[in-house]
Amino acid sequence: MFPTAHPDIMGQLATERAAGLRAAAQRYRMSRPVLARWRPALFREPAGDLSRVSPLPAEADATPTAGRAA
Repeated sequence: MFPTAHPDIMGQLATERAAGLRAAAQRYRMSRPVLARWRPALFREPAGDLSRVSPLPAEADATPTAGRAA
C-alpha cells in the first residue's frame, strides 16, 4: 500500500503543497516591479505667485492717455 493513499497523509500533503504554492506566488509578486495603472488625472489649479507680480499704480487706470479715443 502506498503511503499517499492514507487519508491523513493526503490531507497533510495537500496542505503543504498549497502553502508552498502560496509562498511561491507571494515571492513572485514581490519580485515584480509595480506596473503603472491608469488613474484619473488630478486637475489642480496652480496657486498664483503674487510675489512676482508688480502692482498697478492707481492713477494709471483713472487717467486717460492723450491721443486715445475715449
